[in-house]
Amino acid sequence: MILSGRIAYRDAAGQETGYETFDLIAAQGRRLLRALCVMEDIGLIREVSIGMGDDFRPHDGQCRIWQGGAESLMRFSVGPDQAVCGDHVLPLGAPLPYLGLHPLSGDALIIHQRGTDAPGDYRLIAAITNSISPNGEEDLHMQAMEIAVAYMGPGEIDVAAGHFAAWHYRLRWRDDWPPADLWVRAGDGLFLMMRWAMVPAWFELTHWYDCPQGG
Repeated sequence: MILSGRIAYRDAAGQETGYETFDLIAAQGRRLLRALCVMEDIGLIREVSIGMGDDFRPHDGQCRIWQGGAESLMRFSVGPDQAVCGDHVLPLGAPLPYLGLHPLSGDALIIHQRGTDAPGDYRLIAAITNSISPNGEEDLHMQAMEIAVAYMGPGEIDVAAGHFAAWHYRLRWRDDWPPADLWVRAGDGLFLMMRWAMVPAWFELTHWYDCPQGG
């Protein structure tokens, strides 16, 4: 099965300042996210792929960033006890739950590690990222972090792509940052909307479609 979609990046007035297209592929006991992020307001293009097991835990990933005529390319390999990026090796005390490379469709994947129990309680999810910065393009190197994730409860939401039954989460990437509000489709975690007080922008799903494997 391939689930494809498009996310609009919008400014405070609702005008589109960029977009993200993505494919979530599930086949043969594996999952793959492919995403292209185009941030027209800051001249950034990001291409990401993350390979996962059927449990959404990462096996490998790649993040390519073009901005200002420069290119950054980082490739990650995630094993049971270490993660490798170039010459950099990070030991892991347990299999890694989440690889955060900054597409919004990838942000939504963390809900599969948090679940829907204990509404309102933040739970720390171990993660590796390429950047701890709002747009994901600063201080680029493999680094470990913990993301605090709370399930806030079920509800319904309207986005450009339609009306959905939703799960509401809050994500806190750093203690000195406010949490971001994330809504995903109830049941499968498809990204629907994110709002974050850290930035005036907001993000919503505008199109999506499913197609059978090979369709």
